[in-house]
Amino acid sequence: MLVTTRYEVSRKVTEEDAILFLQTNGLLTRNPPNCATCNRVTTLIKKSATSDNRYWRCPTHKSVKVPLRRGSFFEHQCLPLRKIVELLLLWAFKEPILNSTGLTGVSENSVLQWYGFFRDICSWWLLNNPYQIGGPGLTVEIDESLVAKRKNNVGRVAEQRWVFGGVCRETGQGFLVVVDNDRSAARLLPLIQEHIAPGSTIHSDGWAAYNGIANLPVQPPYQHLVVNHTANFVDPQTGACTNTIECYWKNCKRRFKSMLGVHSSQLESHLDEFMWRELYGKTHQEALRHIILHLSQWYPV
Repeated sequence: MLVTTRYEVSRKVTEEDAILFLQTNGLLTRNPPNCATCNRVTTLIKKSATSDNRYWRCPTHKSVKVPLRRGSFFEHQCLPLRKIVELLLLWAFKEPILNSTGLTGVSENSVLQWYGFFRDICSWWLLNNPYQIGGPGLTVEIDESLVAKRKNNVGRVAEQRWVFGGVCRETGQGFLVVVDNDRSAARLLPLIQEHIAPGSTIHSDGWAAYNGIANLPVQPPYQHLVVNHTANFVDPQTGACTNTIECYWKNCKRRFKSMLGVHSSQLESHLDEFMWRELYGKTHQEALRHIILHLSQWYPV
């Protein structure tokens, strides 16, 4: 690993470190191409003494040059590779934007852009690798939560956006979907069928839109247990509760709070990052390993 702590990033990573790191992890080609004119193996050189850019050049036909970044995720990006690697490491550490700006010397706008790129990788992976939670013998708790609202009816008016989610009590796997103001049965029941495996035992509160869960056309059918939160946190007869999904919401909103809020237009991508981290990035090391793996699969060189 290039660094031992996030605070050593800017001191430790060199351009040579970054190139080797990206090549080793399949994000940059490590095999020099052959010259198109004489078929000689090209060599890697710097573009100039003051530049961080590298390119492959034929020893004989020196005008034949192939940029090192060609065909990679970084081809059209001008930021030095060492800075990109630093930001990747800091993103894996969940370092806030302003801290990353100070540690790397990269502008705030560029850090925002690259953090957005990394969230895009999370979104791409989730979109192309759909999964269902729960199953026979497993319990899934579901609930909706308002993630943007005014506190005590004061302050700036934020767009209200409702999110529907579920989490499997035994495995910890969950899902989150923005539904905005549509919390009807027509909206929520198809999402339950899409994201929760047949045979699951589903716990919910008494929201009317959930009344048709047991009748959804899945085999084996869902079992639906309801807890009335006006009377109990846990139903005394069935044991139904939604404590696990409440904790899932709490962790999600704590992440948003640590970033001083999330712009409404970026809510979906931040939810994708949260779900991705819950699946693949519980620790900083896991997050780094999997974001590199998924990027190499999205953009093979």
